[in-house]
Amino acid sequence: MLITDRKTDYFEKRAGGTGTTIMEHIIDESVYGGKIAAYARVILKPGCSLGYHKHEGTSETLYILSGTAEYNDNGTETELFPGDVAYCAEGESHSIGNNAHSKTDLVVMALIVNEK
Repeated sequence: MLITDRKTDYFEKRAGGTGTTIMEHIIDESVYGGKIAAYARVILKPGCSLGYHKHEGTSETLYILSGTAEYNDNGTETELFPGDVAYCAEGESHSIGNNAHSKTDLVVMALIVNEK
C-alpha cells in the first residue's frame, strides 16, 4: 500500500509547552486498527516545547533525527542528540523542547502506542 495522503497538525502550547508543535503524521492511525495512537515526525522550532505530561493509556518512543532536545524524563533533565531514543512507558511522565538559543529545528520521530 502506497501512502500519499498525510495530514499535518499544529498545536499551540501543547500540554502546557511553548510555541507551536508541528506533527506530520506518517500514516493514518486507522491503518493499525487502534493499536497506534500516532506515528509522526514532530518539529519544534527554537524556543518551542511539548510540556510535561503523563502518559495514561499510552506509551511513547521518541527518536531524535536532528537538533538537540531538552528532555525531562520523570523529573530528570537531560539532553538528547541525533540517534538517541527515549521511551516513556504508560503511567510515566516527560517533556521535550528545543532551546530558544538553538539555530536549528528539533526534529523527532514519535510513536505513540495505545496500551489499553
